[in-house]
Amino acid sequence: MTTKQILKIAGYPTDFVVIDFETYFDKDYSVIDMKPWPYITDERYQTIGCGFKFNYVPCTTYKNPCAWFIWADDLPKYLADLQATYGQHLENITIVMQNAPFDALILQEKYNISPKYIIDLKHLDAHFDSRRSHRLKDMAKRNKLQDKGDTMSFLGLHLEDMIKEQRLAMESYCKHDCKLEYELFEILLQHLSNQEQELIIARHTLDLYLKPKLKFDFQLADSIAADMQVYIDEACEKVGLTKDEISGNLSFVRALQGVLPIGENVPVKAAKRPGKKMTALLGTPGVGPALAKTDEGCLMLLAHSKDEVRKLMEARKAVKSWPLHLKRIASMKTLATACGGRMPVPLNYYGAHTGRWSGGGGINLLNLGGAGRAGLGTNPLITKMRQMLRVNDSKLLIADAAQIEARILAWLAGQQDMLEAFAEGRDIYSEFGSKLFAARLRKARKTDPPPLAKLFTIRRGFAKDTVLGAGYGLGVNRFYNNCLQNPGLRPMFDSGQYDRKFVEKLIYGYRNTYPMIPKFWKMCEKCFRLVVKYPHEIMRYAPEGSTVGPGDLLTFWNNGGTVNVQLPSGRVLYYPHAAIKKKMNQHDYDNQLKYHHGPLWGGSLIENIVQAIARDLLVHWILKAEEFGLSVVLHIYDEILAVSSTIYAEDNLKSLMDIMSNGPEWADGLPLAAEGEISETYKK
Repeated sequence: MTTKQILKIAGYPTDFVVIDFETYFDKDYSVIDMKPWPYITDERYQTIGCGFKFNYVPCTTYKNPCAWFIWADDLPKYLADLQATYGQHLENITIVMQNAPFDALILQEKYNISPKYIIDLKHLDAHFDSRRSHRLKDMAKRNKLQDKGDTMSFLGLHLEDMIKEQRLAMESYCKHDCKLEYELFEILLQHLSNQEQELIIARHTLDLYLKPKLKFDFQLADSIAADMQVYIDEACEKVGLTKDEISGNLSFVRALQGVLPIGENVPVKAAKRPGKKMTALLGTPGVGPALAKTDEGCLMLLAHSKDEVRKLMEARKAVKSWPLHLKRIASMKTLATACGGRMPVPLNYYGAHTGRWSGGGGINLLNLGGAGRAGLGTNPLITKMRQMLRVNDSKLLIADAAQIEARILAWLAGQQDMLEAFAEGRDIYSEFGSKLFAARLRKARKTDPPPLAKLFTIRRGFAKDTVLGAGYGLGVNRFYNNCLQNPGLRPMFDSGQYDRKFVEKLIYGYRNTYPMIPKFWKMCEKCFRLVVKYPHEIMRYAPEGSTVGPGDLLTFWNNGGTVNVQLPSGRVLYYPHAAIKKKMNQHDYDNQLKYHHGPLWGGSLIENIVQAIARDLLVHWILKAEEFGLSVVLHIYDEILAVSSTIYAEDNLKSLMDIMSNGPEWADGLPLAAEGEISETYKK
């Protein structure tokens, strides 16, 4: 399809213009370091000029078929000419930008123009591959366009400081960027699947940043920050070491060697330049301590049988992690201050391969903690950070899709008994737990005797963790380590009440109880492998006994080495450079499935697909809620936050939960449910 045809399908104006602002910047004043809101509202801000490139010659006094540059002094008049042609907010033309949170915010804050139809090139590029760089320089290189220019020659130059040669260079630089952005727009738009919905939700994501409605509680932020500092100090006191001794690699390795049992060494991993002192400490060249939070060695130390080792590792984790949270609070305060006490929501559209958002702006509002059991859980102080986001003179509606991934997995796999349980509102965790423990299980009640309530809570927790984790191939070792790292569960494993065999029973009990799910892993991996091996083939998947037709759920095909997986919504997941690579195992060669970003297997594919479908449902619900008249101010994975007037809060919460309990036509047969509450602050 042509660019105009795609825009028409999406309901966007078919004429478009690239807009690219150039502004003053210096070593200590740049949008990269400060982020758009603080940068643009700073007293040092100055517009230098703006570049434009239309897809046709516009009806203005600046007739020119190529890109051109308008200096700041002439910009108000030029924008007024555009408003006369395309509407007060340029609502009759599609605006194309590279990094729209910057350029669109300038239009909004400095020129009082808020275009309705904005497309960010970063969004289009992320739709194909979320993990690669979305800088203009890198996008141009990948697509074999001309090189992007360099701005460093303009460092520290105000408009009035520029001599003629510098002005000519600035004009040429910006016009060249506009041409690159124009070419990239026509290339990248072709990769956008499910265009009608994706362009709208990408635009909604931008508005969460440009037009924030959440307030920020500065006083609570200061209180939480003070408590976090106390945690750091207490963690150091418990092990009798200073903060520097715990954070330093050499000093920490020495301390760790002092508490490990005789004959046990500090776990290591390959390191390019470990240093002479570290090599002498560890006794092996070319390795360093495996102390990163995702290192297997670190996870094992956190689950160590010796209490002194665990305490030392917990102190290390505190000293390394709490400063990051303190920095995040400081960044949130800076952002809210720049926005007059409101909290812009910087989310990265298509921040993950699945299409889900990721947190941006250096504050990651998607990672404010939860109440999970796996691993070490979440410290209450981190969860309390949610309450820094609030509303005034209104109410916050918080609605969460219930067990959404488990429901989607059962639907895709055709696990009918699980689907029926969800559809009938039964407690799937208690049912599975009752079978595992061969004893009746239910949610604990306030009226239960404490020992009985504790037993029900622990057993149901094991069942819940299994249902939510084992569906993607969670193994015994990983699950066992998670249990050992949980402070609440660790004593029960140390005492022998539970052990590794018990965890095996959980994992294999799940696979035997719900056999269609492991079968689904194998079927999807088979479809993927076949289109890698035979690129001309198209593979379609629907579960056995499904009422939908073949291919109505998942379709796999290969396009020039990129495997496409079409979801029920019509959106496509892309796996570039997909291949089958022989890899040596203990006895023979494995035909390892891989793509550009790493290895794949049935379980990981299913996790991608399920989470992608959950994301598409969330998009459907957000747009339905907005259509109903609710203002969605934040969304976190499977949770939606919307603002309501106090008087209609109860009715609006019910409407939001009704929306989230129903899916689009493509989700026929998928039982959905939602839970919700009303609050003045964000909470879990």
